[in-house]
Amino acid sequence: MRVGENRPRQHGDQKKWILSGLMIALAGLFFSRFPLFSNNIARNFQSSQIHLPELVPLKNGLKPNEKLKKAIQVQKGVLVGPETIEFDKDGYFYTGLLNGQVVKVDSKNTSNIEFIAQMGTFSFEDCKSVNETPTKSCGRPLGLRLDKTGQNLFIADAYYGIFKIELSTKKKINILKSDDKRFGNKPMKLVNDLDLNDDLIYFIDSSFLRSVDLAIEEHIEANARGRLFSYDQKSNELKLLLDGLYFPNGLQLSPNKDFLLINENTMSRIIKFYLVGDKKGKVELFANIPGFGDTIRLTQKKTLLVPLASVRPSVLDYLAEWPTVRNVILKFVNIKFFFKIFPKYGLLAEYDLDGKVIRSWHDPSGIYIECTTAGAIYDGKLYLGSFYNNFLGVVDYY
Repeated sequence: MRVGENRPRQHGDQKKWILSGLMIALAGLFFSRFPLFSNNIARNFQSSQIHLPELVPLKNGLKPNEKLKKAIQVQKGVLVGPETIEFDKDGYFYTGLLNGQVVKVDSKNTSNIEFIAQMGTFSFEDCKSVNETPTKSCGRPLGLRLDKTGQNLFIADAYYGIFKIELSTKKKINILKSDDKRFGNKPMKLVNDLDLNDDLIYFIDSSFLRSVDLAIEEHIEANARGRLFSYDQKSNELKLLLDGLYFPNGLQLSPNKDFLLINENTMSRIIKFYLVGDKKGKVELFANIPGFGDTIRLTQKKTLLVPLASVRPSVLDYLAEWPTVRNVILKFVNIKFFFKIFPKYGLLAEYDLDGKVIRSWHDPSGIYIECTTAGAIYDGKLYLGSFYNNFLGVVDYY
């Protein structure tokens, strides 16, 4: 599948200077035993050559502003890595944390936090101190959805698959395991998001090779290892709907349930997958976006909130055509620190269902809100999730 893939607007001389600088930096890291040196030398990386869409200019609905500088950092140090935000009808929201906890928070009094479940195989006590990198033992809840009754919470756990929690009893059920034998020799390694249509669950696996704690490596390698599935809870039928996706990490069913929108993170775009009609099974471009998106969500106004985990240009813009260089970087550089050299920029945008930008919220400094992985609107406020921030952001919607 290749949808709207164009080469980014980069000048050859600029690329050469950047490439030379990176090689010099790598040499310096090696010979000086710089603390950012990585221990991945023995590992095998297989980056691919990709062609990113052209850079999306920050104008019109994406015109820079400073709205996110007014964001309040809610429950700092408590809500660490609130990846997704799912509101119920009473103003409480559910979110999954980096330590594998699923919690329920009162939006009117955010100190009122109720523990719902601990994912993984370890206990709450074993996992409560995890605050930097996800671990398989504690699980990592990513996408969350309430069913239409509001009595069951469905969870995409990055390591273990699809879960249902009966909220009245807090009973946790692993309804589809990531290593289900029907996946064959490609088990799910990074279950990322899901959406519901009655008993039918649509969900995405970002990679059949790398787990969530290696998500940045998967992004930089830029291989099409992502897949879209459906699972029928009544019939137990599992279907592969689409493969060859570049790190899909956001999924949204349309209001009429006739198509799915998929955020394809590595390719900096959102695609549309048709479920019914003459175009059933076909893929179209919905929108190229100004960065690497995440958990897209429909609003009550039938618009789409698009969070940007990071904006472009990035390492992939400069090195998309040099997979070997990316392999070297992955072997020798601590990627988490490598990303710190790029300018920070907080951004979330709202689109209509024709793929046009309506409005956006920015923090050009990246100081107040650096990374957004989810957005939700409730009672005139915009709630901002993040994969790794140690707080949840809240700002006025208008």
